[in-house]
Amino acid sequence: MAATPPPPPHLTEPRLKPVTEATFRPWLQAISRGFQEEHRPEGEEVDRQVLELDRSFGFKVGRRWVATFGALTRRIRVPGGADVANAAITVVTVHAPYRRRGLLTAMMRHQLDDCVARGEPLATLWASESLIYGRYGFGPAVTRHLLKGTNRRLQFLPGVRTSGSVDELTREQFEPLARRMHAKLREERPGTMVRNEGSGWEFALYDLPHARDGASEKRHVVHWSDDGEPDGFALYRFKADFDAEPDSEVRLQELWAEDPAAYASLWRYLLDLDLARRFRYRCAAADEPLRLLVTDARAVETEVTDALYVRVVDVPAALRARAYAAPLDVVLEVDDPMLEANTGRWRLTSKGEASSTTVERTDAEPDLSLGVLELGTAYLGGTSLADLHRVGRVVEHTPGAVAEAATALSWTRAPWSPDFF
Repeated sequence: MAATPPPPPHLTEPRLKPVTEATFRPWLQAISRGFQEEHRPEGEEVDRQVLELDRSFGFKVGRRWVATFGALTRRIRVPGGADVANAAITVVTVHAPYRRRGLLTAMMRHQLDDCVARGEPLATLWASESLIYGRYGFGPAVTRHLLKGTNRRLQFLPGVRTSGSVDELTREQFEPLARRMHAKLREERPGTMVRNEGSGWEFALYDLPHARDGASEKRHVVHWSDDGEPDGFALYRFKADFDAEPDSEVRLQELWAEDPAAYASLWRYLLDLDLARRFRYRCAAADEPLRLLVTDARAVETEVTDALYVRVVDVPAALRARAYAAPLDVVLEVDDPMLEANTGRWRLTSKGEASSTTVERTDAEPDLSLGVLELGTAYLGGTSLADLHRVGRVVEHTPGAVAEAATALSWTRAPWSPDFF
């Protein structure tokens, strides 16, 4: 007997539904379809650890999922050292026959309302297609650098100091050490996430064969100081390529170090691996200093692209949570078409530290006008308000207000987001 086909999409009315235990697996399969991927049953155990059932939903037609949406409960480091509650949005799909029917907008409104109800000042995401999310107020707040080069060209400058030793560990040996180091090393780095149980370290260490893109299993290395203490780590894969001569590639996921000597030692180890001739680092921070160590800075080829997108959900709470690089007293006129509670004029005053910051509604004339998209773009200090003003996306009403606000919202470290989700 022939299987009955689903009804024609244009004659259906999709319904927004929560995911349940009974519908979790079909929902996962719909995610794979939405990303044009093959569903991998072997990954379902990890998916169950990472994805939060009470934050997972989508649209259904009958028993069939035609759109998916999820969020992870995470905390993100902001300038000044606070970890702010944040919805890390993930697995967003709308199947092709159901596009341009408002499903994504409805799911995004549902999610943002949930963020408000949970008291989350921020929402974040990685955009598989960057043109989609600006209309929902998500700004590209973090950039990433794709670094690549030929290992033999990367000789260190005289005087670059290395220390201790580097060793490769098993995941079981590596993880407790890396957890402790990561918690310490991310203290001054805006954009990084607390790696909680489930969605934190499971993503960082995820290593099922289908995720390797033809490379090796994930390898875990630790740097030991001269005194024998762990003070840096790296995660990488090795992509073998050997024809007449070796031409293999080291694919670095992330590298953390407490001091310059540990940093240089980890890089030297990776660049000197046997059979490796090339390296690729696809998610380096915007201020990654490798080129400052080598005799030929041009040997570190660099491509810049977007990374983490930030959406301010609660303007006063978000602005109070971070610190500022300089004292500030400014009236911001914010426009937010999706969350009306954010729209209006806000007086932001701060002596610098978050504890001194106040954000209050005001009827005073604005010094600056901007959209919530621009506020999210500048929030972590990676994009300057002055640059946004220069291209007409921030309006200055009071002379000097852009310079004052841009200085205050900047930070000493570029934001970095090595945490995919």
